[in-house]
Amino acid sequence: MPIRIQQQTVDYQIEGISHPADDRVLLADDTDLTAGQPWSAAGYVVAPLLTAAENATLREGLAEKVRAALRVVGCHVATDWPVAQYHQVIGDDQARHLAVVQHTKEYPLEALPLPVALLEARVSALCGRAVRVHNPHTGYEGFHLRLARPGRTDNNPLHRDVWLDRLRDGINIYFPVAGSTSDSSLTLVPGSHWWPESRTERTAGGAVYNGTTYSVPALKDAVEPLELVRPNPGPDEVLLFSPYLLHGGALNLNADATRISLEMRFWAV
Repeated sequence: MPIRIQQQTVDYQIEGISHPADDRVLLADDTDLTAGQPWSAAGYVVAPLLTAAENATLREGLAEKVRAALRVVGCHVATDWPVAQYHQVIGDDQARHLAVVQHTKEYPLEALPLPVALLEARVSALCGRAVRVHNPHTGYEGFHLRLARPGRTDNNPLHRDVWLDRLRDGINIYFPVAGSTSDSSLTLVPGSHWWPESRTERTAGGAVYNGTTYSVPALKDAVEPLELVRPNPGPDEVLLFSPYLLHGGALNLNADATRISLEMRFWAV
């Protein structure tokens, strides 16, 4: 299936058993944390996050977590080593990369370099209502770091988070830690949070994307050609987006920089 990212055509191939589609709009029955905001129709916004000093503390603290994960798997890097060079250390060693991901895919809130209340207050302001990092469906409270090497399939295929019921009713953030550019930042389909399920075809369970197996249900096809954008937040900005949006599915096209991002989910208080 061809898709277009920033007006460039990209081949996107997914394997997996299809899930029966219907005309339901998932968000119509759920909590819409974009409601009433100027960016609600698009389903996302790029906005300033915290102060420059707080953003720097957050970014460097998260970068050090990547360094710490590398050290655990036997890659000894200095405290000032630039984490965007992650791919130069790991290369194509998928087993070692996955070993690092085991450490970066889930952290408790206490591991954040800043008080979580700062992020909760800012996201609440952007949503126009109080939110917090607490999943009412599971009780989970935490965050993770996404590491996407250039040219590798380290990113999830196109999907909606809410194809997993436990991720419904929330709102997501993407904060760039390193290597996040107009060639690598998260891609999404504006306005797709209000699409009926019948407008796309997805897998029933996991999927195989460019030869890599994923557990998340993935988009297989669409009624019309998909136009994706990379909102590309700057170093002091955050991308806030609905988990009902189609997102993911794009390679890191940087020539020589791994993209690392903080990803967190929030729900209404």
